[in-house]
Amino acid sequence: MYYKLIGCKAIQREIASIVYKCPNVIDTTMIRQDFHENPKILKNILQEEIDHIDNDTCKHTNGIRINEISAILLGYGLCSYATAGLKSKKYPLVIPKAHDCITLLMGSKEEYKEDYSKNVGTFFYSQGFLELGAFSDDQRIEKKRLEYSKRYKDSKRVERLLEVEAEMLKNYKYAALISWPDLTADFCENKVRKIAEKKGWEYRNIKGKSSLLEDLINGNWREENFIIVPPGNEMIPSYDDEIMRLKVDK
Repeated sequence: MYYKLIGCKAIQREIASIVYKCPNVIDTTMIRQDFHENPKILKNILQEEIDHIDNDTCKHTNGIRINEISAILLGYGLCSYATAGLKSKKYPLVIPKAHDCITLLMGSKEEYKEDYSKNVGTFFYSQGFLELGAFSDDQRIEKKRLEYSKRYKDSKRVERLLEVEAEMLKNYKYAALISWPDLTADFCENKVRKIAEKKGWEYRNIKGKSSLLEDLINGNWREENFIIVPPGNEMIPSYDDEIMRLKVDK
């Protein structure tokens, strides 16, 4: 089978570790991780990629004259609703039932839910996040300051929003590294341990599971773990343990 996969660079190592041994042909495009900071922009970028694939004008995808795509796979979860509403005119979209990449790295929404309930206040890290997206608290606040300043002219409102951001960080108690089988570098554990020590958090190491990403890439799309969006249709949040569902026009 020939699949197009659009994924986040934050999990490009994990995706690559599965693609290289997959029997299917996987044509992969990886999108910048920092677009997660603005889900509306990320949604637009993903839809543009899908539209170009539909029209056979994508600069990153092999032409359909050589390989006809069987489905477009999204290496994303709901991701702050960035994937809700995406649609292809020609191909099925396959989306893991996940809130975000943490679920993809932990192996299932059930694994994530269990860990979340037992360890409330956990900030998760992975190798990709440390390499591409991890900021110190000062960097994170400054990044938010620039973002809010562009969006709002009222400086007092900007400062109030920054206070909310800073307050949220106080609720964390654990720094958890999701390590990937035979992949995660030693520097990751050292870095997350230092982060935990600096913040006064407890360090945790979670063994990642490749099952959900493997099933996505290998085409094992069981209903409990994936939603298959037919051409012309779209996915919407379900606001329950299933995370997402097909939109049904009334």
